[in-house]
Amino acid sequence: MTTKELEARIQNLEDIEAIRKLQYAYGYYLGHWQENELMGLFSDDTLIDMAGGSWKGKEGVRKFFAYKDHYGTDEPMPNGYLHQLMPLCGIIHVDKDGKTAKARFYGFGVYGLPIKDRIQALMGTGIWENEFIKENGVWKFKVLRYSTTFSSPYEKGWIKDPTWAERPVNKDKPPLPSTNPSKPYPSGYIFPYHYKNPVTGK
Repeated sequence: MTTKELEARIQNLEDIEAIRKLQYAYGYYLGHWQENELMGLFSDDTLIDMAGGSWKGKEGVRKFFAYKDHYGTDEPMPNGYLHQLMPLCGIIHVDKDGKTAKARFYGFGVYGLPIKDRIQALMGTGIWENEFIKENGVWKFKVLRYSTTFSSPYEKGWIKDPTWAERPVNKDKPPLPSTNPSKPYPSGYIFPYHYKNPVTGK
């Protein structure tokens, strides 16, 4: 192996680790819905595609992560709120140009969402298929795309109630329609992979 090939391999490993840290940081900031920290993780020309719509650019990111807009409420984030969505089983591929990348993660989470006169305990899971871009030597989210498998009241579980109907949502229409055909459990839907089978190549 030449010095140049070794340097390229090291750079690839460093890029993969930086992207993994970026995804992990997103998860920690999401836990307490830290709007400013979340918005700082995205490129200027970004796209969020989930929750039944898509939001484009920094202004779209700002609207998506504004608690009042996201949950369609006039009140600020209340005590008792929790949104721990943990990224697991990450598969990351950096493109040959070293400036763009794609990654797939499971998201598994437990939530506490104050609603009306109670705090609703929820559990959920889904899959991210995200795209990243390296700007001025720093990796950022280019596309944040999440497909929900289920989001259920803890006391009922995903068999009885895979999609919680009471979840408060933004009453305003999103800037763009979703291109993400999310089909929750028990549909059997498989969110398309960004990569080929690592053994067969198919």
